Amino acid sequence: DRPFRRELEKFLWFRKLPFGLQSSDICQRRTSSLAIYSFASLWCQRCIVVGNGYSIHGQRFGKMIDSHLVIIRLNDAPVKEHKKDVGERTSIRVFFPESVLPNALENNDGTLMVFVPFKPLDFLWLREVLLKTRIKVRCGFWRQPPREGNGNVSQLCILNPYVTYEATYKLLQLNVSNRRYATTGIIALNLALHMCQEVIIAGFGYPGNHDNTTPIHYYNIGRS
Repeated sequence: DRPFRRELEKFLWFRKLPFGLQSSDICQRRTSSLAIYSFASLWCQRCIVVGNGYSIHGQRFGKMIDSHLVIIRLNDAPVKEHKKDVGERTSIRVFFPESVLPNALENNDGTLMVFVPFKPLDFLWLREVLLKTRIKVRCGFWRQPPREGNGNVSQLCILNPYVTYEATYKLLQLNVSNRRYATTGIIALNLALHMCQEVIIAGFGYPGNHDNTTPIHYYNIGRS
């Protein structure tokens, strides 16, 4: 409703990324609304959020996952070579610059790409992608993002930073002073809870701290 939107507007402009848009360019404020109309029609649908954890490896959940109307995937997780375990349909893929999917063919034609901004530099990278210019922003990333964008920019939207805030401090209840925030998986889960009436999760969880043999991701052999 309108009062809530006004309060949300104030919230966003009093907090810096990844929880708000303080000190961000005004055009980011406009583009962040792109996600609203895309997700409105998903309410009352069954959604599944597919994590990248190794726990899904060998489970043959593919057909079960693909049976859901809305399938949300994370970061650069591939599907083509793992479809027996993770399925092959992708409705929504949540990502940030360092986790861009190298091969756009791993998505479907209608996959909606949801961009999660964590730092101001992420918006600079996104701007160059939208303008279809060669990526010049190279420093400040923990892993170098692609030099050129791939995929259809008309199917790109920016996640409202409040979803990240809510995932961090309401779902996980992390301490504000620790300056930590939710993983992409928990952010995607929170997004699904806003969109769908029924939400299923698969492939979440990490190996134990003393487990040095089990891979972290279903698509990795080593622990990375």
